[in-house]
Amino acid sequence: MWPNSINAIVAVALAVCQIGCSASSEIASESGQHDVSLPVVPVVRGSQLESYVAKSERPVLVEFGVDYNCPRCQQVKSDVVQLGERFAERVDVVRVDFNANAAWVAKLGGTICPTYVLFQNGRPVLTRSFPVSIDLIEGEVERMVSGG
Repeated sequence: MWPNSINAIVAVALAVCQIGCSASSEIASESGQHDVSLPVVPVVRGSQLESYVAKSERPVLVEFGVDYNCPRCQQVKSDVVQLGERFAERVDVVRVDFNANAAWVAKLGGTICPTYVLFQNGRPVLTRSFPVSIDLIEGEVERMVSGG
Protein backbone atom coordinates (compact mmCIF):
# COMPACT_ATOMS: atom_id res chain seq x y z
CA MET A 1 0.00 0.00 0.00
CA TRP A 2 2.73 2.50 0.91
CA PRO A 3 4.67 2.25 -2.36
CA ASN A 4 1.55 3.15 -4.41
CA SER A 5 0.72 6.07 -2.09
CA ILE A 6 4.27 7.34 -2.24
CA ASN A 7 4.32 7.00 -6.02
CA ALA A 8 1.07 8.97 -6.25
CA ILE A 9 2.42 11.74 -4.01
CA VAL A 10 5.65 11.93 -6.01
CA ALA A 11 3.71 12.03 -9.29
CA VAL A 12 1.52 14.88 -8.06
CA ALA A 13 4.53 16.82 -6.75
CA LEU A 14 6.35 16.40 -10.07
CA ALA A 15 3.27 17.48 -12.02
CA VAL A 16 2.87 20.59 -9.90
CA CYS A 17 6.55 21.42 -10.33
CA GLN A 18 6.30 20.96 -14.09
CA ILE A 19 3.05 22.89 -14.44
CA GLY A 20 3.92 25.85 -12.21
CA CYS A 21 1.47 28.69 -12.60
CA SER A 22 -0.73 29.47 -15.54
CA ALA A 23 1.28 30.62 -18.52
CA SER A 24 -1.60 32.70 -19.83
CA SER A 25 -0.80 36.32 -20.50
CA GLU A 26 -4.25 37.55 -19.49
CA ILE A 27 -4.33 40.17 -16.76
CA ALA A 28 -6.40 39.26 -13.72
CA SER A 29 -8.02 42.68 -13.45
CA GLU A 30 -11.46 43.29 -14.93
CA SER A 31 -10.29 46.47 -16.64
CA GLY A 32 -7.49 44.60 -18.41
CA GLN A 33 -4.84 46.90 -16.91
CA HIS A 34 -2.30 46.50 -14.11
CA ASP A 35 -3.00 48.39 -10.89
CA VAL A 36 -0.09 50.84 -10.96
CA SER A 37 -1.01 52.30 -7.56
CA LEU A 38 0.43 49.32 -5.71
CA PRO A 39 4.13 49.29 -4.81
CA VAL A 40 5.96 46.55 -6.65
CA VAL A 41 8.88 44.27 -6.07
CA PRO A 42 11.66 44.89 -8.61
CA VAL A 43 11.78 42.27 -11.36
CA VAL A 44 15.05 40.68 -12.45
CA ARG A 45 15.25 38.53 -15.56
CA GLY A 46 16.19 34.94 -14.86
CA SER A 47 19.13 35.23 -17.25
CA GLN A 48 20.48 38.12 -15.15
CA LEU A 49 19.81 36.67 -11.70
CA GLU A 50 23.02 34.70 -11.28
CA SER A 51 25.10 37.78 -12.07
CA TYR A 52 22.84 39.96 -9.90
CA VAL A 53 23.23 37.81 -6.77
CA ALA A 54 26.95 37.30 -7.39
CA LYS A 55 27.57 41.05 -7.56
CA SER A 56 25.27 42.05 -4.72
CA GLU A 57 26.94 43.21 -1.55
CA ARG A 58 23.79 42.34 0.38
CA PRO A 59 21.77 39.14 0.66
CA VAL A 60 19.11 38.77 -2.04
CA LEU A 61 15.68 37.28 -1.38
CA VAL A 62 14.14 36.13 -4.64
CA GLU A 63 10.45 35.47 -5.08
CA PHE A 64 9.97 33.10 -7.99
CA GLY A 65 6.37 33.82 -8.96
CA VAL A 66 4.17 35.33 -11.63
CA ASP A 67 2.18 38.54 -11.88
CA TYR A 68 -0.93 37.04 -13.45
CA ASN A 69 -3.35 34.13 -13.08
CA CYS A 70 -1.77 32.67 -9.97
CA PRO A 71 -3.99 32.97 -6.91
CA ARG A 72 -1.12 31.91 -4.62
CA CYS A 73 1.15 34.67 -5.94
CA GLN A 74 -1.66 37.23 -5.72
CA GLN A 75 -2.40 36.14 -2.14
CA VAL A 76 1.08 37.06 -0.93
CA LYS A 77 1.94 39.89 -3.33
CA SER A 78 1.39 42.76 -0.88
CA ASP A 79 3.11 40.80 1.90
CA VAL A 80 6.23 40.43 -0.26
CA VAL A 81 6.20 44.17 -0.98
CA GLN A 82 6.02 44.84 2.77
CA LEU A 83 8.82 42.36 3.38
CA GLY A 84 10.96 44.26 0.87
CA GLU A 85 10.19 47.49 2.70
CA ARG A 86 11.10 46.01 6.11
CA PHE A 87 14.43 44.68 4.81
CA ALA A 88 15.11 47.68 2.55
CA GLU A 89 18.43 48.59 4.17
CA ARG A 90 19.76 45.04 4.55
CA VAL A 91 18.34 42.67 1.92
CA ASP A 92 17.42 43.11 -1.74
CA VAL A 93 14.01 41.60 -2.45
CA VAL A 94 13.34 40.89 -6.13
CA ARG A 95 10.95 38.86 -8.26
CA VAL A 96 11.85 36.44 -11.05
CA ASP A 97 9.34 34.78 -13.37
CA PHE A 98 8.68 31.26 -12.11
CA ASN A 99 7.44 29.81 -15.40
CA ALA A 100 10.41 30.99 -17.45
CA ASN A 101 12.83 29.62 -14.83
CA ALA A 102 11.03 26.50 -13.54
CA ALA A 103 14.01 24.19 -14.14
CA TRP A 104 16.30 26.48 -12.16
CA VAL A 105 13.74 26.78 -9.36
CA ALA A 106 13.55 22.98 -9.17
CA LYS A 107 17.36 22.77 -8.91
CA LEU A 108 17.16 25.22 -5.99
CA GLY A 109 14.64 22.95 -4.25
CA GLY A 110 11.50 24.89 -5.15
CA THR A 111 8.34 22.92 -5.81
CA ILE A 112 5.60 25.40 -6.68
CA CYS A 113 5.17 29.11 -7.19
CA PRO A 114 5.69 31.22 -5.35
CA THR A 115 9.04 29.93 -4.16
CA TYR A 116 11.42 32.08 -2.12
CA VAL A 117 15.19 31.67 -2.24
CA LEU A 118 17.64 33.63 -0.11
CA PHE A 119 21.09 34.10 -1.62
CA GLN A 120 24.09 35.16 0.48
CA ASN A 121 27.49 35.74 -1.09
CA GLY A 122 26.04 34.57 -4.40
CA ARG A 123 24.89 31.20 -3.07
CA PRO A 124 21.42 29.91 -2.19
CA VAL A 125 21.14 29.39 1.57
CA LEU A 126 17.37 29.07 2.09
CA THR A 127 14.54 27.81 -0.11
CA ARG A 128 10.86 27.88 0.86
CA SER A 129 7.84 27.20 -1.32
CA PHE A 130 4.16 28.02 -0.89
CA PRO A 131 2.39 27.39 1.42
CA VAL A 132 4.67 29.18 3.83
CA SER A 133 3.81 32.26 5.81
CA ILE A 134 5.56 35.51 5.04
CA ASP A 135 6.15 35.89 8.79
CA LEU A 136 8.07 32.60 8.81
CA ILE A 137 10.17 33.70 5.83
CA GLU A 138 10.81 37.05 7.50
CA GLY A 139 11.99 35.34 10.69
CA GLU A 140 14.27 32.94 8.84
CA VAL A 141 15.77 35.69 6.69
CA GLU A 142 16.23 37.88 9.77
CA ARG A 143 18.12 35.10 11.58
CA MET A 144 20.31 34.35 8.59
CA VAL A 145 21.27 37.94 7.78
CA SER A 146 21.87 38.91 11.40
CA GLY A 147 24.05 35.86 12.00
CA GLY A 148 21.69 34.38 14.58
